[in-house]
Amino acid sequence: MIGGLTSGGMTRLKNKNSNHIKAMHNSFRLITLILIPLAFSTALAGQIKEITFGEIPKEDLEMAVYEPDPSADAVILENHAMVSMRSAEKITVITDCHVRIKIINTDGLDYANVELPYGSDEKIIGMRAAAYNLEDGVIVQSPVDKKSLYYENTSRYRSTLRFSVPNVRPGTVIEYRYTLESPDYFTLYTLEFQHDIPVRRCNFQVEFPGYFEYKFVPGGNLFGIRYTSGQRRILFGSGSVEGFSGTWRGTNIPAYREEPFSTGSEDFYARIGFELSKINIPGYYFEEVSPTYPRLSEKLLARTDFGGYFEKAAVVRKKAEELKSMGGSETDILRRIYTWVSDYMMWNGYSDFTASATMSKIYEDARGNAADINLMLLAMLRMAGLQADPLILSTREHGLINPLFAIIRKFNHVAVAATAEGKVYVIDSTDPLRPFNMLPEECLNGQGWLVDELGGSWVDLNNGEHYGETISLEMELDEQGSLTGKATNVYESYYAWMVRKTCSLQGTEAYRDFMQSVYSDWKISGLELENLDNPEAPVIERISLAIPVATDNGDGLMYLNPVLYGRKESNEFYAEERISVIDLTCPSVEKYRCTITIPEGWTVAELPQSVNLRMDGGGAGFIYNISADGRKVILESEINFSTVTYLPERYASIRKFYSEIIRKQAEVIILKKEI
Repeated sequence: MIGGLTSGGMTRLKNKNSNHIKAMHNSFRLITLILIPLAFSTALAGQIKEITFGEIPKEDLEMAVYEPDPSADAVILENHAMVSMRSAEKITVITDCHVRIKIINTDGLDYANVELPYGSDEKIIGMRAAAYNLEDGVIVQSPVDKKSLYYENTSRYRSTLRFSVPNVRPGTVIEYRYTLESPDYFTLYTLEFQHDIPVRRCNFQVEFPGYFEYKFVPGGNLFGIRYTSGQRRILFGSGSVEGFSGTWRGTNIPAYREEPFSTGSEDFYARIGFELSKINIPGYYFEEVSPTYPRLSEKLLARTDFGGYFEKAAVVRKKAEELKSMGGSETDILRRIYTWVSDYMMWNGYSDFTASATMSKIYEDARGNAADINLMLLAMLRMAGLQADPLILSTREHGLINPLFAIIRKFNHVAVAATAEGKVYVIDSTDPLRPFNMLPEECLNGQGWLVDELGGSWVDLNNGEHYGETISLEMELDEQGSLTGKATNVYESYYAWMVRKTCSLQGTEAYRDFMQSVYSDWKISGLELENLDNPEAPVIERISLAIPVATDNGDGLMYLNPVLYGRKESNEFYAEERISVIDLTCPSVEKYRCTITIPEGWTVAELPQSVNLRMDGGGAGFIYNISADGRKVILESEINFSTVTYLPERYASIRKFYSEIIRKQAEVIILKKEI
């Protein structure tokens, strides 16, 4: 769960590309050759000196509650890191990490399961880890056996070190220390000050030779982080050189609380990243190396697992030409190829923007990651004579893209932007249940970067799709307060996909069981679903049901809530304040119509008032129209959110709006028995 420097369990080391790193090193081999003669004496990399492994203060073991946050299940007591460089045959970035965590209660025990992701061309060395417990006033150490360290290759570019600290219980302090060696000096590691548990103290130090100039890429709220820097002689190569030294310190940093309706927490954690912008060795070498998005496009198109993948795709040419020969407009051909790839290929569940193998291998296996599938789609579209380009993006969990910094590791998915009859479609073939021109929900995350020979451009990922739901009920009320009737529900766009996906994975009976569990007081006597096999059509749900809903208090009155389906009973925006941007993923429209026939001998004594509300500042609306016509009571309602994202300053408005919906949907009809 917990690593060392970055979030997502303290360490979220970047996705590496070995070919890219090799290319960088070949390009800058000259730099290393130049730097080596500039040093004069033997030196070691920087070391963490503020705390000593194994020296645990007794008061930390005696701590029962973390006073700044009494609700915390665990607290990071110490989080220290020292980032430096050395140069021998090559330049290596050395990161020394030292972490201590106090387990406060049983809910914090999972922090003893440590995961340290790292690049496949990196090494973790010198791992030490232990648990400390106070037994009869004596501190007892339980070290981690090095034989229990589990190293796993999780992809071509990533590995993970996993281990569990033994003898952990409430009150335990765990500690681990290690060194990470990396050949990548273009991007130093992100320093994460904030995590999902509070941090008592952090101390990060960065040192690098003056030959290198880095851009600082801040994130989150850095208020309270103390920063000092200066120029001094630092150890590098076989001696010392003039360089930069920076230190960031923080104390009592609050936990980041994940908030509903937000993108990846990485967007909001307090952090500092580093990107190499310039190399300047006076009299020897100078280069501006700060990446730009056009340069990023150029590099991607030159890569064998990206541009070379779809340009050398002869294996699918026959199928592409076959699908084109069936005729029709450009849009017909586009849809046909999209459908074939979606049906033929099976997605392995991994997002990526580079291919994992040759297209021949992927085609033969009929299985691959998002890039394998979508770049094959792109190749076939081009072979069919259509304009198509890759669109790289970051999924919601992965975080937002910063348009000011072209950082390749911030992308983790690729879709296709294709043109037919002058219209651009953004498509993704990883799921045959998703209709044409509808991206996965996870991909609706701001903008994506279109990679083309002209340098590229930004593309809005929200393509007009929405959450669409229309609920229609025809019900009859008896004198015992029971409703019987039918519901005809129409699900569109992402709602339709959700139903299809559930039924595809678990079956229609499981879906019926799910509906029964959600509405436990319903008696469902029949449930039919239409258009499950047609992704382009809405899913139609027909339910026969009985509901005991009305109440009689013995006063000759019945009380009936007409919102029988989808009633909002609690405010999802429950917190008093909001830190992160509210992101609803895409627009939504929920329509509801219910007709209730009341029993003979009863009349409507009181109806709720009809309302037409707009959220303060706009972006959402709520309509509630109710009327009585003889023995029929008719409610027509609609909730719509046309705006997707709201700044934290709008939080009070959206919270109030939800509260008004909840209050209105709780109101009842009062029926009176005629005498």
